Amino acid sequence: MTNLDNLGTHADGALIAQSQAQKEVTSNALDNLLSNATQAALSVTIADGIGSPTAAERSLSNDEFFGNFLFSLTGTPSLAFDVIIPASGGHCFAVVNQTGQTATLRAGAGASVAVATATARLLHSDGTDVIALAPAG
Repeated sequence: MTNLDNLGTHADGALIAQSQAQKEVTSNALDNLLSNATQAALSVTIADGIGSPTAAERSLSNDEFFGNFLFSLTGTPSLAFDVIIPASGGHCFAVVNQTGQTATLRAGAGASVAVATATARLLHSDGTDVIALAPAG
């Protein structure tokens, strides 16, 4: 295994090799990645698709998804929209929807969760299904 599964494919996710010099450098990089994955916030701007307001959608990369805990959805889409997360691994995360439209979080064809505007949700993805860990509030 060359990367930590829960940190995606980030270049700094390499494990410490037994014969590696300056192991503290890799250890510090891993500590930073883990800290971000459990505490960092990412602002995700949502916009209508080109030529059609029904195409508002945003896919998160592995590094974006596994490297952050809180996703703050911003922007002014004209209709409800989807946020597509990577279909791999298990990850707990939080979403705050500040867009004025309902956001649906999904990882593919499995279960999805709608996050109404002006609400926050604690969610989990197993790579197929997205489930709410707490009621909407």
